[in-house]
Amino acid sequence: MLLNTFAKGASLRSPFRAKVWKIMKLATVLIFTCALQVSARSYAQKVTLSLHNATLEEALNAIHQQTGYLFLYDSRTLKGLKGINVDVKKASLQKTLDQCIAGYPLGYLLQNETILVFPKEEAEAFLKPSRTIEGMVKDKNGDPLSGVTVRIKNSNIGTITGANGHFSIDVAGNNTVLQFSYLGYQTQEIVVGDRTELNTTLSESVSTLNQLVVVGYGIEKKADLTGAVASVTPKQLENRPVTSISAALEGTMAGVTVRQTSGQPGRDQGNVIIRGIGTLNNANPMIVVDGMIVSSMDNINPNDIASVTVLKDAASAAIYGSRAANGVILITTKKGKVGSIQVQYNTYFGKQTPTALPDYLPSWEAATMYNEGLANEGKQPVYTQQDIALFKNGTDPYGHPNTDWLGLFYQGRGVQESQYVSLSGGTDKTQYMASFGYLNQQGIVKKTKAQHFDFRINLNTQVSKRLSAFTNLSYSYQPFEEPASSYPGVPGFSQVIRQINRISPVIPYEYANGDYGYIADGSPMAWLNSPSFNRMQPSVFRGNIGADLEIVKGLHFTPSFSYQLQTDYNKQFVADIQYYTPQGVPSFNQGPNNVTDHYDQASVVTLQGLLQYDKSFGNNHFKILGGWSQEYDGYNQLEGYRQNFLNNSLADLNAASTNGQTSSGYSTEVAWMSYFGRLNYDYKGKYLLEANLRYDGSSRFDTTNRWGLFPSISAGWRISDENFFQPLTRIVSDLKIRASWGKLGNAQISGNELASDYGYITTVSSGQNYIFGGTSPTIAAGVAPVYGANPNLKWETTAESDLGVDAGFLNERIILTADYFIKNTTNILISVPVGAPYGLVAPTQNAGAVQNKGVELSLGYHDKKGAFSYGITGNVSFIHNEVTNLDNTAPIISGGTIIKVGLPINAFWGYIAQGLFQTQEEVSKHATESGGVIAPGDIMYKDISGPDGKSDGVINGYDRTYLGNSFPKVAFGANLTFGWKGFDFMAFLEGKAGVKNYVSGIMLGQLSNGAGKPTAAMLNAWTPQNTNASFPRLWVNYTQNDPSANPSSYWIRNAAYLRFKDLQIGYTIPEGITQHVGIQRLRVYYSGQNIFTFTQFYKWVDPEAPTGDNGYYFPQVKVNSVGLNVTF
Repeated sequence: MLLNTFAKGASLRSPFRAKVWKIMKLATVLIFTCALQVSARSYAQKVTLSLHNATLEEALNAIHQQTGYLFLYDSRTLKGLKGINVDVKKASLQKTLDQCIAGYPLGYLLQNETILVFPKEEAEAFLKPSRTIEGMVKDKNGDPLSGVTVRIKNSNIGTITGANGHFSIDVAGNNTVLQFSYLGYQTQEIVVGDRTELNTTLSESVSTLNQLVVVGYGIEKKADLTGAVASVTPKQLENRPVTSISAALEGTMAGVTVRQTSGQPGRDQGNVIIRGIGTLNNANPMIVVDGMIVSSMDNINPNDIASVTVLKDAASAAIYGSRAANGVILITTKKGKVGSIQVQYNTYFGKQTPTALPDYLPSWEAATMYNEGLANEGKQPVYTQQDIALFKNGTDPYGHPNTDWLGLFYQGRGVQESQYVSLSGGTDKTQYMASFGYLNQQGIVKKTKAQHFDFRINLNTQVSKRLSAFTNLSYSYQPFEEPASSYPGVPGFSQVIRQINRISPVIPYEYANGDYGYIADGSPMAWLNSPSFNRMQPSVFRGNIGADLEIVKGLHFTPSFSYQLQTDYNKQFVADIQYYTPQGVPSFNQGPNNVTDHYDQASVVTLQGLLQYDKSFGNNHFKILGGWSQEYDGYNQLEGYRQNFLNNSLADLNAASTNGQTSSGYSTEVAWMSYFGRLNYDYKGKYLLEANLRYDGSSRFDTTNRWGLFPSISAGWRISDENFFQPLTRIVSDLKIRASWGKLGNAQISGNELASDYGYITTVSSGQNYIFGGTSPTIAAGVAPVYGANPNLKWETTAESDLGVDAGFLNERIILTADYFIKNTTNILISVPVGAPYGLVAPTQNAGAVQNKGVELSLGYHDKKGAFSYGITGNVSFIHNEVTNLDNTAPIISGGTIIKVGLPINAFWGYIAQGLFQTQEEVSKHATESGGVIAPGDIMYKDISGPDGKSDGVINGYDRTYLGNSFPKVAFGANLTFGWKGFDFMAFLEGKAGVKNYVSGIMLGQLSNGAGKPTAAMLNAWTPQNTNASFPRLWVNYTQNDPSANPSSYWIRNAAYLRFKDLQIGYTIPEGITQHVGIQRLRVYYSGQNIFTFTQFYKWVDPEAPTGDNGYYFPQVKVNSVGLNVTF
């Protein structure tokens, strides 16, 4: 912009031009307010002027020469204005000026000896009668936005919204256009018309470059990130009928694999793995909530979450060092904003149904197949044709029943409801957010239920200009209950599920006299209906207080103190049950009745100090972080047991007999100390560099190996900011490449706390027996070592390299992120088997290595056409997992899985099935097999090896080989959204591929005269008449075909799936309607969870079910719910 003055015929250019323009605007206001005071002399001077086809600047210069008046104007306004024809003699100044600007959209004002010339629009804004426009600016959730710039288009007249989103501005004509702009939101223009009140809603900007992303101990612009970081918005978590955050993350981010194996209330969390299984120990990621390291994210209400960020690579996670080898999940909760109090209320009500249930056959088919299985083993049938007919016609419901045990067990539909209310607001000095959440689940099985009570208070206070303070407090109480079994020694609920899947339909639920029908293990319905229970009452308190002091500009010191207390009180009561014969004669008793009270308490105390400096020197920008933390973890456990109550109505310890009572308890403690730092540097925002260093010490290791150093470095290049790239930015609006390397640690050893926390020293336990005496020995109780010690233990270490690309296309309507990584974990802490003479539990050793490598892709497209907005995002990850070293230790085989160098962790290990034997000749010519009398219809196993590595004509352990893996090689998710005039739609799909699974035992089907039942898979069993069968010949006791005894490829199935995970359809009622009753925003919606699944796996088993004998499996659930979101 160029401002001219003819006082000396000179021009003023930048840097003075902006200042002069402000002065001119101010002068305009002064002139307008003083217009009535302009003296007659102002226009009294006479001007003689004769110009032909002159420019306006030439005309004004001529007037200046005659009158001495100073002209101020924007030269761009007068540029190109020619054809001025003026011929006046001793005319007034006003008449002369009017002729000069006649026909041009210009105006002028005179004050003393200065004349301002400006566009007529601005003249009208000052000279025409004006009116005041007032209104509110909100975001799409109805929350007021403070600090929004509101200005008249093509002018410098404007204002900003206040704390409650309110604004007020004076405008002139009805054609005035107001512009609303705010960082991170799309600029909006509205013609005011004849309105005096104008409310509007701003939409989030398509551009993601300026989005802020939470990282370790700070916040970064997405454009400045050099590590592999992924995030989830609150919208992706809100309003979904999920009971745990971990399960809600499934399919939302590339490289983050979640497996939810249960739908039971209180036990329906997801297992989260980031970039593959990197250890043989605890592979769970580190979780940080509002700066506190916590053990679980599932005791946080999803409505309280402001952001979820996952640090996937070593460079971004290295700032957390020794506990970040499995990735880091950062969660921030919502904070208060400046403005009047705002109340938010969310609620939903839903119904739960199983996604899949076992497909067991009726009693007459069970009896028929049982007879066939006995015949295949050369035995006589148990059921006559008359028995089978009675089973089928139902005329003898007690002697020949057809009991639908699943129908008795699953009560149809479980109920799920949620209530949530929050209050937020604040002044310039103090902002607050308080919330309460309640969740109630009634499971699909009787007596399975859970509740969540969540409280939260977040406060931020500006104590002075340079000092602020914060307080984050939360409390979560999540009691849940499940039935217990009276089976001796196995009182857990899983045993109830196992028996309900095991007991045959030929066993009646109850006899004619009302007594329970039963098998040798008892009756699962008797257990379910008894007073037995298992009640868990976990609670967590978390408190974090701190301050931020700006020592000098750009230098901040942030000390903080946090305390966490987690308690878990578990009470399990097992009733005794008396069984009777159909004639009412006592049969046997399952007892005695007993109670176990178990109490756990874990506390964490953390002190932390951060020093941060942010400074720019020209085009060089530096951010420096230094910190220190110290943590103390304490754990206590106490348990008491008593039995023989007078009846099953009492469940307190004191009401039972002291005979047979036991008690136990112990405590452990761990300490951590850390020093860490980070340097961020960028030049012109184009060349990015980050370095992290953390030095951790842990009491879990001996002094010689106690400290570990964990460095990382990463760099990025914003190619799209280079001059040579500018011609391409209309298509490729953003392009950044990045590379990183880092080293992380892990000290999370699976197993007993004593072995985990004190593995480097010898510990002793009480209750150990000593034998004294010679020929007449006596036994005395004492203390003795139990766990072997290894003073040479050291950190597991993970070194990871990452190459990544971030790109945006078409003004970032399309966003692409791609990463390739290699992650090597060494010195894995495992318990290596030792010989029996050692006498103790094998000590932990650093004796393993694992590699994970893969590719991650994320792609999204978002756009808006008028009132219609739409978007689709997708992500996919490809991961290869491999054990690379066991330190010359023999492979570790457990059932049908193995840990072996060259294979994935927990790979399937079994025989290669070559189909079914069709003739006795094939059986005779084949290698010798064990497990019973081999006959046509049995599985044919491949003879691939022997003791010398060559096939030897015998099927045994040497012939077992790799058969696949239960961890998916490919995981993906896709999210589709639409919005139109208050309507919103969201569909979310997720799935996995390159994954195997199998079922065995009860879930596959078993034949027994009571303790087993067939599934629909057995309908296509091999017989001489059905040789093209998918199921081997039926068996009762033989183990030849049993997948539990002989794991083989015959039973391992492709467990890939595509799940319609979530569907939402909502409608937000227009604000013009709701504001009359004091409601800012009112949305109603329908939501469906786990709607349906496409898979080639067994249709009666969910593909995410636990591997193997799934008789203990509580099925996944689908949830259909309706909800309401209200903001006051």
